Amino acid sequence: MRSSIAHTNLAPGSKPAAEIERDDLRDLLRTVLEALDMPFDARRDALLNMRVISVVGTLRDVLGGKATNGIPWETDYLRKDIAGQGALEDGGHA
Repeated sequence: MRSSIAHTNLAPGSKPAAEIERDDLRDLLRTVLEALDMPFDARRDALLNMRVISVVGTLRDVLGGKATNGIPWETDYLRKDIAGQGALEDGGHA
């Protein structure tokens, strides 16, 4: 089955594009799990709401072929966004 996610072919000698895509998607899914798998505490609901919005936006871009900078970039951006949300919830600055 052909992937619905756009990706570029790599230089000769590199990993096959499908293998790289698989690894990139696993990393993205791991990041999504880290974002949403939170302990139950007083700030969970507010923080979870912010994270769901971030995750949905990232997944829409990736699945819609709008991740023009690539899946690894989207994953890194999501990690930074989520880390910043935690800082804001603690009263700090992202």
